[in-house]
Amino acid sequence: MTAVTLSVVGAGHRGAEAYGDYCLRYPDRARVVAVAEPDPMRRAEFAEDHGIPAERQFATWSDLLARDRLSDGLVVATPDLIRDGPVVTGARKGYALLVEKPFAPTEEQLDAMSAAITETGAFVGVAHVLRYTNFYRTVKRLIDEGTIGRLIHIDQTEDIGYWHFAHSYVRGNWRRAEESSPMLLAKSCHDLDLLTWLIDEPAESVSSSGTLTHFTPQHAPEGAPERCTDGCPAADTCPFYAPRLYLDRLCGHHTWPVTAVTRDTSDAGRLAALQDGPYGRCVYRSDNNQVDHQVVTISFGTGVLATLRIGAFTASNTRTIRILGSHGEISGRLDTGELEVRRFLPARGDTVHEWSRWDRDVQGRSGLPDDETWTISAGPTSDPDLADRPGRRESDGHAGGDDGLMHEFVEQVQQWRSGQTAALPTELRDAERSHRIAFAAERSRHAGQTVELTA
Repeated sequence: MTAVTLSVVGAGHRGAEAYGDYCLRYPDRARVVAVAEPDPMRRAEFAEDHGIPAERQFATWSDLLARDRLSDGLVVATPDLIRDGPVVTGARKGYALLVEKPFAPTEEQLDAMSAAITETGAFVGVAHVLRYTNFYRTVKRLIDEGTIGRLIHIDQTEDIGYWHFAHSYVRGNWRRAEESSPMLLAKSCHDLDLLTWLIDEPAESVSSSGTLTHFTPQHAPEGAPERCTDGCPAADTCPFYAPRLYLDRLCGHHTWPVTAVTRDTSDAGRLAALQDGPYGRCVYRSDNNQVDHQVVTISFGTGVLATLRIGAFTASNTRTIRILGSHGEISGRLDTGELEVRRFLPARGDTVHEWSRWDRDVQGRSGLPDDETWTISAGPTSDPDLADRPGRRESDGHAGGDDGLMHEFVEQVQQWRSGQTAALPTELRDAERSHRIAFAAERSRHAGQTVELTA
C-alpha cells in the first residue's frame, strides 16, 4: 500500500523527534507532507528534514487547517492548553487524528472535545504509548491468562528522576499547572491509562495526596542567587546546578533535553541560554507550583485496588510495577525489561513452563518447595516485518512504545483510508477513563477526601 500521509501540528520534541522521526526511518509506511509550528527555526529544520515545500509550511495550526485536507492523518503535538482547537477542527475536516497526551488539560475541555468528536465520528487515537511496549503487553497477557489467579492489587510507580523533574516541572514548560496541566495528568496519565487497561474494570473512587515540598524558596542554599550562572556558592553540592547538567553531563548530547533549552547546542549557545532563559534559574527561586511527589489510590468495582506513586526524588528515571494475585505475584522494571513471576503453586497446563525457572537456592530465595519463580525478558522488540532492513532502526523512545504506537496508527489509518473499520487500543474512550481519574485525584488532593466516580 502507498505510504500514509501526515500533517504535523507542533514540531517540538514529540512532534519532531518521535512522530516525525518515525516517518524519516520508515518512509515507505508514512511521510509528513505539511507542518504547523510557530517557532521559525524549528519549522524550517523540520520542513528541510521532510522535504516539505514552502506552501505547506504554516506558522499556526489554524493556518494549516484553513486549507482543504492536506493528508490522511493529523498529528497534534501542541502545548497542552491549545490542543482542543486543532483536535476539534481536524476532526471536522475529516483527518484521522493522533493526539499527544494529555488529550485535554481540564475536564471542561475534555467534555467539549469528546462531544465534538462524537458528533463527527472521527478516527482518533491518543498517544498512550506505554500500552505498545513489549513490557506492559507481556504484563497484560500474564494477567489475562490467569497466571497469578484473580487480580487483587496493582502497585505502579513512576520514578521521574531528580534531573528530569527539575528540567520539566520546575524550570520547564510544565512548571505551572494552570499554564499546562496538573503534573499527575501531564506526566502520569500514561500510568493511569495502564492501570485502567490492565484491570479492565470501572473505577469507583479515587483518593490522592501530594504537595510541593522541596522546590521552594525556604530550601534554597544560603546565598543562592536567582540563576545558577550568577556565582552560586552551592554549585559543588547542589544536584540541580544547571551548568553541571546541560554543559558537563550532557556535553555530547544534541537532542532532548538540550534542545528544549536551546536550538544552538554548542557550549556557547548552552551557556547563553542558561544565562538568559528559564533553564538556568535556581530550582528554589523559580515560579513553579507543581507538586513534587504524589500518591493516588483507585478502588475498582470488583474490589481490586491500584496505587500509583510518582515523585521527583529518584536517581532512576523509569517505571516499576508489582501485581498481587490470589495465586501469585508479578514484579518488574521497565528500564531493564525484566519481569519476575512467582506462583504459589506449580503451573499446570499453561504457558508459564516455557520460561526459564530460577534456581531458588542460587538466588537465595526461601519459600515452600512448591513455589515457582521465573524471570521473563520483556524489553523493546522490533516489528518482525521491519527487522534487518538497511537504513532502519527501532527507536527506544518509551521503551519501544513510540514506534509501537506509530506502527499501529499507520496500519489503522491505511485500513480507515480504504473504508475498513479501524480502531486503536488507545481510542478517545480509553483516554477519557484515565483523564477523569486524574481530574478526580486532583479534586481529592485539594479537598483531602475520597472522590466517588460516576459511571
